[in-house]
Amino acid sequence: MISIIIPIKNEPYIQYLINDINSKLKATHEIIVVDESTEVPRINNAKLIRQKSTGLGNAFKEGLDYAKGDIIVLMDGDGSHNPEYIQKMIKHLKTHNIVLGSKLITGGKSEDTLPRKIVTQIFSLITRAILWIHVKDPMSGFVVLKKNILDKISLNPSGFKIALEIIYKSREAVYEYPIHFRKRKAGKSKVGFNMHGLREAFRIVSLLFKLRFH
Repeated sequence: MISIIIPIKNEPYIQYLINDINSKLKATHEIIVVDESTEVPRINNAKLIRQKSTGLGNAFKEGLDYAKGDIIVLMDGDGSHNPEYIQKMIKHLKTHNIVLGSKLITGGKSEDTLPRKIVTQIFSLITRAILWIHVKDPMSGFVVLKKNILDKISLNPSGFKIALEIIYKSREAVYEYPIHFRKRKAGKSKVGFNMHGLREAFRIVSLLFKLRFH
C-alpha cells in the first residue's frame, strides 16, 4: 500500500491534485492531506487532517501517524509535483530505500524563473557542502521512501525541508529521478524562499548548521 502525504495551507489546487493522483496511480493507495489553513477545505476521495502543529515538517509527521502504507510519498499540494512520477519513482525502491524527485540532474527540468533557478543551485551547493551529502537537488520536496527507514531515525523538524532531514539522518543512498518541476497551478507560494532576502538566506544556512551539528 502507498500512503501519499500532502501538507497544505490555503491551497486552492488540492482537490484537482487529489483527482489527478487517483486517476494516474493505479496501485492501491491512500491520500492524506494535512491542512494548516484557518478554514479547512472540503475535499473528496482523500483523508483530511487538521494540523495541530505548525510547519511542513510537522505536518508530515502528523500525516505519518495515519499512514497505513509501507511506502510513503511526500509531495507539494500546489501542482508543481506531477503525480505521473509517483509510480515511476516507486519502481526504484527495488534497489534503493529513498527516491528523490530531482530537477537538477540530467533529464530534470524546472519552470522556475532564472533568478530562482540560480538561487536553487547556490543553496544546493551550500547544502551539500555543509551536510556532506551527495544529492544534486537536496531542496526537493518530492520524495518516495520505504516507511521502515523512518523507524531508525528521530525527526525533529525545524521549519525546513523534512525530506532533507530524512536523507541526512538516515544516511541512505538516494536515487534521484529526473522530474519536470512545474509552476504552481493556483494560489500564492507560502514558501519562504525569498529571492531578495539576506535574512532568509541566513535563516536557511542557520538551519543547515543546526541539522549538521545537533
